[in-house]
Amino acid sequence: HLEGFPSPPCFGMLLLSAILIILGSGRARLIPDSSLDLREIAWQPERTNVFLGSPSILRLPSGDLLASADRFGDGFHTQRNVSVYRSTDEGDTWQFVTWVKNQYWSNLFQVDSNSTNVYLLGTATDGPAPIKLAMSHDMGQTWKDEDAVILFGEVSGNASYETGPTPTLISSKGRLYRAMERLRPPFQWGRDYEAVVLHTDAGMNLTDPSSWTLSKPLPFNDSWMPESWSPRPENPGYLEGNMIEGPDGEIYDLLRFNSRPYPGNKAVLLRFDVAQNVLSFDSFVDLPGGHSKFVVRRDKVTGYYLTLANPNTNESYIDQRNILKLYASKDLREWREVVTLLEDDTGFAPDDSVRFTGFHYVDWRIDGNDILYVVRTAYRGAVSYHNSNRITFKALKKFRTLL
Repeated sequence: HLEGFPSPPCFGMLLLSAILIILGSGRARLIPDSSLDLREIAWQPERTNVFLGSPSILRLPSGDLLASADRFGDGFHTQRNVSVYRSTDEGDTWQFVTWVKNQYWSNLFQVDSNSTNVYLLGTATDGPAPIKLAMSHDMGQTWKDEDAVILFGEVSGNASYETGPTPTLISSKGRLYRAMERLRPPFQWGRDYEAVVLHTDAGMNLTDPSSWTLSKPLPFNDSWMPESWSPRPENPGYLEGNMIEGPDGEIYDLLRFNSRPYPGNKAVLLRFDVAQNVLSFDSFVDLPGGHSKFVVRRDKVTGYYLTLANPNTNESYIDQRNILKLYASKDLREWREVVTLLEDDTGFAPDDSVRFTGFHYVDWRIDGNDILYVVRTAYRGAVSYHNSNRITFKALKKFRTLL
């Protein structure tokens, strides 16, 4: 049978697996009839009811670019896998490389930028799930089962987790931090998430579970919300956190916040006490796009914290994701708009644009003077803004001239 998939129980399953491989093996291309200059890494036919998600990107020591993604939807019946893609021409074209079996919601990272070791850190399947790390010794070309390990947890139990492809922070003190969320029973989306931090020293053997420490879970507390929020949010909770080293040298977790019915432009900032291994509430942050998954990284040249996020400009649609903008902050608490990166050009009416177009779940990297970003893209044929039919790539050139 096809490596990366279990033996299919029927012809329909075999056909689906073949379709996925054929699609993943083709060269990337510019999207026809589009003015957005997006390079397509992967595309999925909408009729399959299989959708593309969780993009991540990494510049390799060889100069190549590596990208990853996963799939979801009622039509995806195989085990959960991450697909890996490579570009040798600065993202102009992309080639499918391989599947990483039983890996999901994962981010690509390296500890040593001169090493050939590349890691994927996420979960073993869709949630609630165990935390899992996979390693490649040859810059993402092959991923062997013996180099993958469950770090913590179980499927659908008291120690089960969910996440998105958010960054693995390497702090100035040489420690790795990755935000996760425990999803406690009865597994209600939003309210039952509890923030945790996975961390270790950068010099440790990352594929040894004993190298890692997991913090005590911190559930969202309704008392943190201001009294002025009346009526209260319908299902308050946080998820898909970003580990960040603050300007004060402390470690923070900045999380997506489910603010419905209010416009989704807020995030939650938690402070992490490394010595005590505990998180605590710091503040709510006005962050455009805080209702959707975002990635925060710091530019070492300017000191700015940056994120590519989906501002909620249409109060009738709290989950709006059809606009992508760059935002900057000096202190993680006050954010300002820098530039619009992507905006729907399909000609849809405003309501239809919000329903069918999404430029979201963006991962990105500072690359010299540029920002390279990969996008979970629902665009020109998608069945909804959420159920994305493409993974795309683009570069923002000379971004510091805009700050």
